Amino acid sequence: MGEEIFKWLKSMPIAPTYHPTINEFQDPVSYIYKIEKEASKYGICKIIPPIPSSSKKATIANLNQTLSSINHGSSPTFTTRFQQVGFSPRENQHPVQRPVWQSGLKYTLPKFESKANKMGKKLIKQLESFNPLEIETMYWKAQADRPISVEYANDMPGSAFEETGAGGCGVKQGKKEVSDVMTVAETQWNTRRVARAHGSLLKFVEEDIPGVTSPMIYMGMLYSWFAWHVEDHDLHSLNYMHMGAGKTWYGVPMDAAFAFEDVVRTQAYAGEISPTGVCFICL
Repeated sequence: MGEEIFKWLKSMPIAPTYHPTINEFQDPVSYIYKIEKEASKYGICKIIPPIPSSSKKATIANLNQTLSSINHGSSPTFTTRFQQVGFSPRENQHPVQRPVWQSGLKYTLPKFESKANKMGKKLIKQLESFNPLEIETMYWKAQADRPISVEYANDMPGSAFEETGAGGCGVKQGKKEVSDVMTVAETQWNTRRVARAHGSLLKFVEEDIPGVTSPMIYMGMLYSWFAWHVEDHDLHSLNYMHMGAGKTWYGVPMDAAFAFEDVVRTQAYAGEISPTGVCFICL
């Protein structure tokens, strides 16, 4: 039997999904402006490229190259952080006082993938039989249960996209057809280039600012999460799923930000929260 989905999860509106045409996909900033009015009502949206992504083999090769660069040319490894999910109200009426971000363990990509798969099977039996809302319900149930630890690697400068030239979308003139070898990496949506694409003011920022003018890599496992937050300087946030299992994102529209902050302040922090702690997106 499947997991009984929480009513509030069923009632939440699904953010819109967009399917740009080849022509629309050539200019990221123009396309974002085009959908912004509708998408802003949800605070988040999903854009499905009209051309294929890089192969898993190429993606892993790019990730390993990036990880080696982070490690100054040494082995392609990365360090995770332990995250706590849940607490036991039967033993303590307050959440366990344990820092969220603690030094974790060092992994290669294959080792982390193997551990993540084992952890998923341990947390949810017959994982493939659950739909996303059922898994999300199980995640929120785990938040009120005994503590468990998962691991998450975050804020690593770099990308799983290869570095490519500044060409366009690979559209053949006249017929407007995509080349068979075209991938998203060869377009302006490549996260290594999109911040400085045509129409973006960030192209005037000379220095490199990881997470703003250049991308960062994040790798997680089942139940790993990232804090609700507003993006730096209230900028848009562009995230690309290279591979792996699906993720659930939550978005808060701008006109609901203050109301959301009030709920967090009163329900989660007993009225005490930093005035800069307005929340926006969660993994």
